[in-house]
Amino acid sequence: MDSGTRIAVSQAPLTRLGQLVLAGEVVDDEPTMPSPLRIMDAYVLSVVVEGHGRYRHADGREEPISPGAHTVVPPGRPHWYGTAAGQRWTEVFAVFTGPLFDTLAESGVLGEDGPRYPRPAPSMAALRTLLRPAPRSRLAAEHQLVALADWLLDMAGPDDAAGPSPAIATALDRLADDLTARTDMRTVAGEVGLPYDTFRRRFTAEVGQPPLAFRNGRRLQAAATLLRMTDMTIREIARTLGYADEFHLSRRFRAHFGLPPRDFRRS
Repeated sequence: MDSGTRIAVSQAPLTRLGQLVLAGEVVDDEPTMPSPLRIMDAYVLSVVVEGHGRYRHADGREEPISPGAHTVVPPGRPHWYGTAAGQRWTEVFAVFTGPLFDTLAESGVLGEDGPRYPRPAPSMAALRTLLRPAPRSRLAAEHQLVALADWLLDMAGPDDAAGPSPAIATALDRLADDLTARTDMRTVAGEVGLPYDTFRRRFTAEVGQPPLAFRNGRRLQAAATLLRMTDMTIREIARTLGYADEFHLSRRFRAHFGLPPRDFRRS
């Protein structure tokens, strides 16, 4: 993949929920950020996939940014983030505004400005998918904003500040990462150093559902996002997410959401 900045969405339609002002990706490139501080009139989301940098607060404090850093900056907050001169990183970013996100901010979902490292990390594949299409109508733009809000809720994680144990947090990252691949739960248990029965028992206790149910739920949420945000056929979505065929996906989807994929797409 060539380096540079790619813009996926610019000035999406303004809706009653808000607006996606800008979205895209910096790929193995030096980010362009005014120095020393900037102030935006919208929310800024940055997720660093590769590379290192720093985040500077209004009071001069600095924090390191490493791969996996998720940063949300609220409107009107002086800040700066980027790499050292001549260094590069890969970053997915979005700039958005509106009452939907104001509500998330007021409820504490978006947290304070500055980098954080959620465990489990929300799916980057899902974020790229929901930001990629430029919506052609206000209704499509609203669906995109709702999908982004849902992703931000995943980023915030559970209310329990203690979070899962290190082994289960690693398993959550593994299960939420690549939803297109077949994943064997015994293999995941071995990767985190636990016997399978112990892994399944601890995962269920700490997450609230068994690992296979968690994985299946994430895959079906990804299917719902693809139905809303793309023109992919149900067969293409099923193949992308590793289902045997579109009928297998449709049965699972209806059991989870209460209606078949075609009706969900039209709703």
